[in-house]
Amino acid sequence: MQGDIRKMIYRGEGECIDFKQTITDPYKIAKTITSFANTRGGTILVGVRDDKTIVGVDPEEEKYILETAAEFYCDPPIRLTFKEIEEEENDEERTVLIVAIAESPDKPHFVKDKYANRLVYIRQNDKSLPAGKTMVDLMRKGALPSSPEDNSFLPDHNQKKLLTYLNKHEKITLKQFMQIVNISKRRASRILHDLTIAGLIRIHQHEKEAYYTL
Repeated sequence: MQGDIRKMIYRGEGECIDFKQTITDPYKIAKTITSFANTRGGTILVGVRDDKTIVGVDPEEEKYILETAAEFYCDPPIRLTFKEIEEEENDEERTVLIVAIAESPDKPHFVKDKYANRLVYIRQNDKSLPAGKTMVDLMRKGALPSSPEDNSFLPDHNQKKLLTYLNKHEKITLKQFMQIVNISKRRASRILHDLTIAGLIRIHQHEKEAYYTL
């Protein structure tokens, strides 16, 4: 298992893995927990810095805050699985807490703040981002696929242009897509909607202008 942890750390943070030096705020970590549960599941390595240095933690203290986050800040609550691994760093034994979060069958999971506000988060690359209304509605309907399908079958060359663009860039807006493929707003909106429903792209509506990502 130690070798597996080193491989995970070497690959770095991403859609299914997150590093935390320590857990200090149950509300903040609830965002990460729900984003994994609402997307494809994931793993949090506690005791690892963003620069991949293993610093170690007291696992019992970390578990308490994580369980508080999962039970009281996540709605509905999310089950966490813990595992402790001893790793040697600079001739010292240090404990890394592995926190596994499975993709949930009960999407969407909300994060509750102290003002009773509720937000849904999804995982995008190495970030936990608020999900827009469209994404939340798809989760409720059970129509949000857990992973994108192969896009080689797509007959529309405009769809392929969009996916090719998103493979090279972080995001795209409706206006940008219209300009790239030179089509009407109505047609561009339909393509973006269809690909969102198919699970090939994701919509984010928490900024002034909605944007799309893989």
